[in-house]
Amino acid sequence: QIINGEKKNSLWESMPLLSGFFGRLLIKALRPESTGKLKAPQVFRPSSSAIDGEVIHRFTEHQNELTHFMRATAGMDLQKIIVTSPVSSLVTYNLMDCYAILITHEKRHFMQAERILGTPGFPALAERKF
Repeated sequence: QIINGEKKNSLWESMPLLSGFFGRLLIKALRPESTGKLKAPQVFRPSSSAIDGEVIHRFTEHQNELTHFMRATAGMDLQKIIVTSPVSSLVTYNLMDCYAILITHEKRHFMQAERILGTPGFPALAERKF
């Protein structure tokens, strides 16, 4: 909708102070250097813990799709485009903060992966769990 110029703000998205607050809050909470553990909201939890051989391929496809959407909004005023969180209809943030949240979240996961790769006994330890 944003790319096609068809997005209309809801009443909740039209409250400017809330979107700025939620964006900053989420970016801070998701920073890779944050020490607190965060439980993923139900909507983002995988249906199973089994990892198949296609996981890297699917991840790459999702990254390419995300890159496509980000490039398609180049030149738009990302501070003025307000979106609603997929987790809660009460949480809104501007599109620039949305992009920052996504990037920060991915950095956090990459740091988690690096810690796992450095775990003594990995990957043999992981293979026993499957």
